[in-house]
Formats: sequence, C-alpha cells, structure tokens
Amino acid sequence: MKKLFFSCLFIALCLTALAQDKNVVIDKIWTAIGGKQNFEKSRYIQFTFEVKRNDKIATSRNHLWDRYTGNYRFEQTNNDKKQVILFNINTKKGKAYENGVLLSDSLNEAAIKKAYASYINDTYWLLVPSKIEDPGVNTTLIANETIDGKEYQVLNLNFDKVGLTPGDQYWLYINPANGEIEKWKFLLQNQKNANIFNWSPYVEIGNGVKLSTSKTNNSNNSTISFPNTKVLQKVNQQIFIKP
Repeated sequence: MKKLFFSCLFIALCLTALAQDKNVVIDKIWTAIGGKQNFEKSRYIQFTFEVKRNDKIATSRNHLWDRYTGNYRFEQTNNDKKQVILFNINTKKGKAYENGVLLSDSLNEAAIKKAYASYINDTYWLLVPSKIEDPGVNTTLIANETIDGKEYQVLNLNFDKVGLTPGDQYWLYINPANGEIEKWKFLLQNQKNANIFNWSPYVEIGNGVKLSTSKTNNSNNSTISFPNTKVLQKVNQQIFIKP
C-alpha cells in the first residue's frame, strides 16, 4: 500500500512539475511578443496575408480588424474583380461588394462565409503566439528537440471542437533563451503529411507588440508573409461601413 501511495505521489509531483514548466514556457511566449497587457491594448490590427510560391505571389488578402467590436474589413482581388467584405466576426453579418457593387443576398452570404474562413486562417498564421490560451486549445509541453544543432522547447497544440478545422495539430518550436517561436510543424485534419515552416525573427508592429511576419517552407519553396502589419492606434470607423 505504501509503495502504491508513493508511486501515486511521485506521478502527481511529476505532473505538477510538467504543468509548471509548461506555464513558464507559455509566459515566455507572451513576453516574446511584448506581453499580454500590450497585446490586449492593441485594438486595431492591419495586415496583408501573402502567399508566395517559387517567388511568385499566389494569394494576397488585406485585413483590418477591430478586436474590441469584432468589426472587420476584408479585401482581395481575383480576376480583376475587387472584393470588399465588411462584416462582424462575432455575428458573421455584413455586406459584400464586388467592384463597388453590393452583392445579392445569396452571394453576399457566401462571400462573408469565405471572408470569415480567411480571417480564421490568416490571423492564426500571424497571431498564434497570442492564441495559445484561447478556450478549447489543449497544450502539452513535450520533450525538447534538437534541429540543426539547436535545442528547442516543443509545445503541442490540439483542439476541443473549436475553429473550422478542429482536427488540426501544431507543434511550436520555441527558443528557450527568449521565448520566440522559430518554427512550427502542423498536421492538418485532412492531410497525411506534416509541414514545417521556419519563422523569421520577431519585429515590432506597434504598441510594443512583436511578431514574426514571414514563414518559409524550404521543402517546397513557399513563403507566407505579412507585409503592412501594424497595430493602429485609431481608425476612421467609416472604413468598416463604406467600401
């Protein structure tokens, strides 16, 4: 009985130590991007989500997000058709325009649905360091891993039926010296093979917030970058109303 008691105690202590270690790592990740306080005070975030393959732009989407109200402005151009979708990420309601013309109800609903999916995907690529503690996100600190002679702390992320693709998994490779995520590996729910992207060094985007604004997959010569990324102090609210 004593052996069983001490075995259980040992396991409990190990689990407690692992949880404490994980919390230390998560705190370092927050510190690396400028801290929770600076991020929470950053109301407006502007960025372009740009995908390059073999140095050619394959996708380019412009975003402006009011994090306090959920108001959103999304812009993209396809086949000389400029779309502007003005909606709210909480209600998923709004208006969609193509070349300045308001779309019909059915097309409007479809355009907002696509814009919302782009918001989910594109902000995650940019802001994942700030989303580790979101509701429904499970985090596990796993064994350190050495890549190209450099040792990383590794944080695994999976999800409890949240987001559009809850079956996705991510592994964040964290520099133990400064808390910066320097690469990530992910296995999407509809894919069999994982992808690895190297992250560029963090840069300040305003209000003390720092993020990596370029991620590169060397195996297929693709890059996802975020030109024009800024924290804005204020915006004219008409930008969320008028195309």
